[in-house]
Amino acid sequence: MLIADIRDTATRSPLSEENVTYPVSVVLSLGREETAPLLRAMRSQHLLPPLSHVWGSEHAYDALLHETGTPLAVLDVPSRRWSEGLAERVRVLSRISSVVVLVPDRTGPAELLSAGAVNVVPRDTPSKELGSRIAAERRWLDARPPARQRATTDPWEYDLLRPQHRSQQVLFDLLCSASRPWCCHDLCLMLGTAAEPMTRRALQARITRLEERLLPYGISVDCTAQWGRTTYMGLVEAPGRG
Repeated sequence: MLIADIRDTATRSPLSEENVTYPVSVVLSLGREETAPLLRAMRSQHLLPPLSHVWGSEHAYDALLHETGTPLAVLDVPSRRWSEGLAERVRVLSRISSVVVLVPDRTGPAELLSAGAVNVVPRDTPSKELGSRIAAERRWLDARPPARQRATTDPWEYDLLRPQHRSQQVLFDLLCSASRPWCCHDLCLMLGTAAEPMTRRALQARITRLEERLLPYGISVDCTAQWGRTTYMGLVEAPGRG
């Protein structure tokens, strides 16, 4: 069993409930109720999905990780109360998707662009102009080769190993799809809520449950621990197997 094959096939599993039909794969919101009027105003542009997802949504991450092309996420920041730590959210989200950030007026874009955003746009931009700018990002992404290489091998091993529970699936896919190691703090931020990150204790418990699922197949989570930080490299054959 090749772990590289498992990583590659992590992007191939089709969405079970719906197919992405909009240029924007997912809208993530740090304040979902405040995002709803924006989505209604943008409905005529046919660019954004009709519903948003809260930060940390397993369904949203699943859609991004299994996008057949280059995924594009819109991160809506309804007010300045979310400014603290916003660049870190953009940085971790950019690891699995291109990100357009919609920000309150007079929010400086430099830090968010440095964190990995492909564009930063005031959220009060007129609908037609906002739609044009998002469409331009989609065209630019479509002109580039996919960031992740799709596997051409049989995904049977991936389907065998992938857990049934959604939260475990997302963690499994994040580890399989990683092009570079995940820091525990980044995983806690990504898997937490808009209000607060997941605790390291909760993350470790989830990792432990995932390993319990994988060990009968001779697979374990490859990680290194230092003071105050654990780094997850992905999935490997368990020690002693061979």
